[in-house]
Amino acid sequence: TVMTTERYGVALLKNTRDAMVIEERAKKEGLAVRIIPTPSKIYASCGFSLKYVLSEEGALKTLLEEEMLSCDGFYHAEKEGLSVTYHEV
Repeated sequence: TVMTTERYGVALLKNTRDAMVIEERAKKEGLAVRIIPTPSKIYASCGFSLKYVLSEEGALKTLLEEEMLSCDGFYHAEKEGLSVTYHEV
């Protein structure tokens, strides 16, 4: 069997409220986002992050600016089987 690599982005949010606000706004704009628990491999001040499609990163950053929300960081994830690696961007 050939293992496929899944690539996606993870935006670390400051708090749960911000996560809910930006998820709702992004979905209204048609972005494919989802709140996920912040991966344990990544330190974060909040337990929630936003998983997003890499091609929509620019649009997501624009929405965060419009909502005046900041992030603790953006990471690109590569998932192969059960193994996931994260790179800060």
